[in-house]
Amino acid sequence: MRKTLTKPLLATAAIAALATPLVHAQSSSFEGFSIGLGATSADTTTEYVHGGSLSSTNNDYNGVFQLQYNAPVSDVFVVGVGLTANASDLKAGSIGANQYKVRDAYSLYVTPGYAFNRDWMGYAKLAYLNANLKDSLGNSYNFDNGWGYGLGVQAMFGKNWFGQLEYMVDQYNDRSVGAGDTLKLKSNIYMLTAGYKF
Repeated sequence: MRKTLTKPLLATAAIAALATPLVHAQSSSFEGFSIGLGATSADTTTEYVHGGSLSSTNNDYNGVFQLQYNAPVSDVFVVGVGLTANASDLKAGSIGANQYKVRDAYSLYVTPGYAFNRDWMGYAKLAYLNANLKDSLGNSYNFDNGWGYGLGVQAMFGKNWFGQLEYMVDQYNDRSVGAGDTLKLKSNIYMLTAGYKF
């Protein structure tokens, strides 16, 4: 009787030992803290509403710093949290002779992802946004309750290095700038990032 029970138990233990490294096998490639440096191409629109509406869009380029932590939640699903910060100002349109620029922009975000294999992951992104809009007249307007959403793909190159490409739509809450006057700010952004995972 003892021998009869022992063999199945040993077989079960052996199978469990072999299977354990496979748990989260795909998603574990993306686990951990990472830092990244991105380059963006952004179409940013400023709209001034005063009875009627005036708007202008600029395409501009910028650098972005990224810090992120990914945690596997199954063998294929990953959840990441992180932050980004723009490295410099971003042109945001001209209305009349007044040039607008986005300054001090940052985001806090979450990225649910799906690991296609150990090297490739697709993800969605939802971000809380904060930025300052400055014009050439010296006025400054804080946009502190924006939301961004988008999609991206990340590829691992070896154990630590990665690259990612994403597209985001950033929509900031309207800002009242006077009696009946409103500023609106929106961006469509492509970002290419190179990074290192610890």
